[in-house]
Amino acid sequence: MPFVPFTGVNHHYQSVLFGFALMRDELKTTFEWVLGTWLEAVEGKTPLAIIIDQDQAMAGAIQSQLPNTTHLLCSWHISNKFPEKLSTYYAKEEFKSDFNNCIYHSLIEEIFEDMWKALILKYKLEDNTWLQSLYNLKHKWIDAYTRNIFSAGQKITSRSEGMNAFFDAYVGSCTGLKEFVEGAQKALERQFMREKEEDYNTHHKICCMRMNTALENHKRDVQKISRPIG
Repeated sequence: MPFVPFTGVNHHYQSVLFGFALMRDELKTTFEWVLGTWLEAVEGKTPLAIIIDQDQAMAGAIQSQLPNTTHLLCSWHISNKFPEKLSTYYAKEEFKSDFNNCIYHSLIEEIFEDMWKALILKYKLEDNTWLQSLYNLKHKWIDAYTRNIFSAGQKITSRSEGMNAFFDAYVGSCTGLKEFVEGAQKALERQFMREKEEDYNTHHKICCMRMNTALENHKRDVQKISRPIG
């Protein structure tokens, strides 16, 4: 059964599991049920942003169940397709350099638009439907359009995939449902303890000053003030 983790970031920049589901299939209606049930469990507290790959069923479910959440696309999954979808051009260093500069080094929307138009004209890509489809989704994955959207510094779905790997230590594809629940509980307890350990270290240990900068020293002084007594 497909395993769907809802993964976020805690105050120690650790991956944290907000919930998970086992699904019978990967249809839009099933994703809608999963999202709706999860929202009930978290008392309707919707995330500011959610990052997924280009799965259309999941995208449709997000649109209907999380209308106020910004839907972003994993830039890693998209960039992985560049060599295949643009094989004729991407093998050339000049195109690769121009393309990557446009995608990754456009600081504001106006610069991106200018660089994109110049790229399309220079390499005669006006009829490339795949590139046009990416351009139509620019507000979901291009930094120039997403940099002001809070996503805890996340641009890709690696934390979700990392959570899958984390669970692999406790469950597998042949695990029965009862054993899965027991294994999942152990995984959650381990996650909880990791956060508590970091909480303890934050309040009871002094950070190692690596560069001895004013910023590091200020952080150390703030930590001393906020440390509980006793």
